[in-house]
Amino acid sequence: IFADCIYNEECAIALCRTICHLLKRPGGVVLGVLPDFRVGLSLFETHMKEDGFISIDLPIVTATVEEGERQQQQQQQPGDFACTGGNGKDYRLVLWRDNS
Repeated sequence: IFADCIYNEECAIALCRTICHLLKRPGGVVLGVLPDFRVGLSLFETHMKEDGFISIDLPIVTATVEEGERQQQQQQQPGDFACTGGNGKDYRLVLWRDNS
């Protein structure tokens, strides 16, 4: 699991290498939150694809903490990811799965 940790191309390469070192095996999975406005994101995604990972974009449900608690009490749908404390409009939740 990682969130908002790519700030430049060097970070993109380091994160991809770390993920591959830890999770490069059939069925290896990593979940990450990516901003859409940083240098290095396209390089990171290119390296992940070249290393045999496929990506699945997951929906982000934005809510305040109070709204999030209310949604949980109302049996929020399994698989929903709530982003609290701010909005998630410039972020993507991505599941990467090793496809090799």
